[in-house]
Amino acid sequence: MIIRSKAPLRLGLAGGGTDVAPYSELFGGTILNATISMYAYATIVPRDDDKIILNSVDKNEHYTFQNMIALPIDGKLDLVKGIYNRVVRDFVKKPLSFELTTYGRTSGIGLGTSSTLVVAILGAFSEWLGLPLGEYDLAHLAYEIERETWNGRRETGSVCSDFRWCQFYGNSRRR
Repeated sequence: MIIRSKAPLRLGLAGGGTDVAPYSELFGGTILNATISMYAYATIVPRDDDKIILNSVDKNEHYTFQNMIALPIDGKLDLVKGIYNRVVRDFVKKPLSFELTTYGRTSGIGLGTSSTLVVAILGAFSEWLGLPLGEYDLAHLAYEIERETWNGRRETGSVCSDFRWCQFYGNSRRR
């Protein structure tokens, strides 16, 4: 079985950077984004050999682990490992064995690649494991994972293809 997922990248039209701490915590923030016809991709291939293999095509990084409840957050594909850790902690409660390959264009080009990649990876896990997550559940979980792993607060509107307007105040978010 091969599970594939994709999520649209987004273009920030206004308010870029006001969704990131500490600015948003001190002053609040407002952003306007629109998804575009470019995507972040995630592919999961289940394994039966107690291995976790993480491949980031665009970063040219590849790591193999014995399956475990929580992967180490050590500066190497931390966001990907943070997603796995949260899925295991909140949903399956046991180690998984799989190969995950991601491609998200080049990060740092202003298209919300990291947030979009979180949504694509969560979508693949959700499909594979039959997780009870709708679009907004995925967006909220992606937001929480990115915040936990990077202390970020990015808009994860890539779950839906359209325009997104969000306001941030302290530790809350309003759409």
